[in-house]
Amino acid sequence: MAVTELVTEAPAEPKPRLTLLRPSYFGQIAAIAVLYVLAARAGLRLDAVSGFASLVWPPTGIALAAVLLGGRRLWPGIFVGAFVANILTGAPTIVAAGIATGNTLEAVVGAFALTRVTGFRRELDGLRDVLALIVLAAMLSTMISATIGVTSLRFAGLVSAERLGDTWRTWWVGDAIGALLVAPAILVWASGPRSRLSPARLVEAGVLALGVIFASLIIFVAPITPDGGPLGKAYVFFPLLMWAAIRFGQRGAVTATVVVSAIAVVGTVLWQNPATQPTLHESLLAVQTFMGIAAATFLVLGASISERERSREQLREAGNVAAAANRAKAEFMAVMSHELRTPLNAIAGYAELLLLGVSGPLNPKQHDAVARIRTNEEHLLALIEDILSFAKIEAGKIPVTPQSVAVCEELDSLEALLRPGLLRHELTYIWNGCDPTLLVKADPVKLRQILLNVLGNAIKFTPPHGRIELTALRSGDRVAICVSDTGIGIEPETIDRVFEPFFQVHTGPTREYAGVGLGLAISRDFARAMGGEIEVRSVPGEGCVVTIDLAVAD
Repeated sequence: MAVTELVTEAPAEPKPRLTLLRPSYFGQIAAIAVLYVLAARAGLRLDAVSGFASLVWPPTGIALAAVLLGGRRLWPGIFVGAFVANILTGAPTIVAAGIATGNTLEAVVGAFALTRVTGFRRELDGLRDVLALIVLAAMLSTMISATIGVTSLRFAGLVSAERLGDTWRTWWVGDAIGALLVAPAILVWASGPRSRLSPARLVEAGVLALGVIFASLIIFVAPITPDGGPLGKAYVFFPLLMWAAIRFGQRGAVTATVVVSAIAVVGTVLWQNPATQPTLHESLLAVQTFMGIAAATFLVLGASISERERSREQLREAGNVAAAANRAKAEFMAVMSHELRTPLNAIAGYAELLLLGVSGPLNPKQHDAVARIRTNEEHLLALIEDILSFAKIEAGKIPVTPQSVAVCEELDSLEALLRPGLLRHELTYIWNGCDPTLLVKADPVKLRQILLNVLGNAIKFTPPHGRIELTALRSGDRVAICVSDTGIGIEPETIDRVFEPFFQVHTGPTREYAGVGLGLAISRDFARAMGGEIEVRSVPGEGCVVTIDLAVAD
């Protein structure tokens, strides 16, 4: 018998994706290198100290933004750009390589510190992001490039020992200002959503741009008097930069700052005034220092405004979610209350039939048991009615129909409804009547529910042999209906909470008084819906006075 041996080949491992060898990658490297060289050549033409340290150094911002946006894999573009720029400036190959290494490390370390240490957001819409950029990228990582660059120049004999400090300071200031001005502008425009401005906002943006350009030209380009130089009038920019930050956020702030800085540098170089600053280097140092402080200030302002707007949006969304949840809760409570009320009505009906003897006579014990069932059913139904009313109020489904209501007639009818509770608690009820012509503007059904809720609370919380008094008095165009009792009262620290839904004066599993704590909450909502108000005054141990304030009917 021949046996055929089956040989199965193992699946080939997937080939790694050579992302670093794609044409697009080389295109990005080349683009970064070209931008770096052009920006570096422009900066080095502006009074470079020792030929290589410039106070105006945009390449730092370009390099930092490139690494933050594209990742550390783009570092060759920075190295090549820095190397070529320094070769074209006349640096020996070893010096150009050393400076390029420092420039590359500056960008890579700065980006690493921002993304790994602080959770940096490229939109710069948070104070933490802006402060991290200022401290980690602009102040600290730029020291790497300045230190390595000056050391390379010193080893090659291109800078004397006497000029080391001045060269290092110039190098560091130029890099720091580049990180503060150029990098934010690239980051905020390359990141985040692109929102379209309305025509009115476009007009406002145009007016702001013209104002920034005009003010910059007047201060830095027009002839300058020796009264403090252009920076003596720098306060003119602050309203404009604040306008940009407040109305257009971080993009407005960084764009306006970059425009001012560019015009300031050009104006300082072309129209430098020996009367105010003896050398171009000192003029540029003063201008760049001012622009660095302004950039940091308005970056912080823009971030603060962005955080405020984000917090307001989050608060608005949370409010919408809470409102939706509240509506869902109210609808659920309404449905459940309705479903519970249906079987309770059946229980009440059958209990009533039993008490009437329809199915035969009951002995005393049976009659007492059925009466207890009926009493508890009424109590449970009252609780469900409270929950149902509260749910309808929460859902905005309680219609209020104000009309003229005779106060005396309404209050006269209450005693018959209250008598069982008053007798059960052995309470004295005092109602001496009122002016029969007194009318209030109210919904009669809602007014009766308010009165029954308030008087029901008075009966519930007043000990046996206590007193409950009802009065109604007119004061101007208002009518005050007062319910006073000699009950247990309310503690001062809790009296402000009595209108909160589900609030209980006494809590705990052994609480003495029944109820769900909705009566006063519902009553106040009804009163306010009718243009009235309810107030509670109390002395612990002596009782409460509840005042229902309503408008007099025309």
